[in-house]
Amino acid sequence: MPMPTPPAPGEEPESEAELYRYHLRRLINWFLEALDPLPEAAFSWHPPLPEANSLHAISLHAITSAEWWVLSCVGEESLERDRDAEFAAGPSSWSELRPRYTRFLAASEALLSPMSSEDLSRISRHPAANRMNRRCLAHTIEHLGLHLGHIEITIDWWRAQSS
Repeated sequence: MPMPTPPAPGEEPESEAELYRYHLRRLINWFLEALDPLPEAAFSWHPPLPEANSLHAISLHAITSAEWWVLSCVGEESLERDRDAEFAAGPSSWSELRPRYTRFLAASEALLSPMSSEDLSRISRHPAANRMNRRCLAHTIEHLGLHLGHIEITIDWWRAQSS
């Protein structure tokens, strides 16, 4: 798996909101860089273990979770999710799922760009009603990073079995 594109000079964030935007942008772009070159067969391939997930299941779960935590908990969108269904959903193509990644990135940029540290310290719309916006964003970044690692390992596994 090639290394993701490093940040360009001058991309260092200068505020807390920019820091979250920076990491979301990097992670989403790394998902795109990892999945864009693959044939559709790789996206729907299922590793030969009962508890393993396809690239489709991992990437659907990752973006659905990110949308919910950022756009619904921090933002004002009313999104419902069923975590178990994210992994059980039938295969779709990367070309069908990819637009959700780019839409999420645009929506999160628009949501976060005007936010101050005070905005980030407010309690989110999370159902537990005890999570600050910054906690929701940090969780999303952590979660996307975890699943990017799963994507990379699954791609390597698929390449090994298909050669």
